[in-house]
Amino acid sequence: MISMQDYLGPWAKSKDLTPARRANAARLLTAVNTLLMGAMQEKIPLPINPKTKSQISGETYGGFRPQDCPQGSPNSAHKEGLAVDIYDPSGAIDAWLQNSPAAQKKYEELGLYFEHPSKTSGWSHWGLRRPPSGKRFFYP
Repeated sequence: MISMQDYLGPWAKSKDLTPARRANAARLLTAVNTLLMGAMQEKIPLPINPKTKSQISGETYGGFRPQDCPQGSPNSAHKEGLAVDIYDPSGAIDAWLQNSPAAQKKYEELGLYFEHPSKTSGWSHWGLRRPPSGKRFFYP
């Protein structure tokens, strides 16, 4: 499971972490951890990223991002506490999301959206922001 400390990483004391963004992050992590529990129940591998020591992908910017982060637009979901990149080196998590009826039911209930796996090799982008297309799996 992903803790708030894992999600915020080195940005826990950032001036950009407003009360609204912290509330978004709490809401996000509740949804994400609920879905991760479903993956565990279906025996989907949930590896730990050796760089972040958590299930968050990348080296520094897979969770919350401050406004001056070079990755993402100023209004990116990561910068609003509404998205996280899940470490998925084998693609097993993305395959589960796309193929498991139980996962599909759960993420629809939770209001989660995902970047299309063809755009996220080695990780899986999960977020609460509904994309303009309205599709669960969207192209960034």
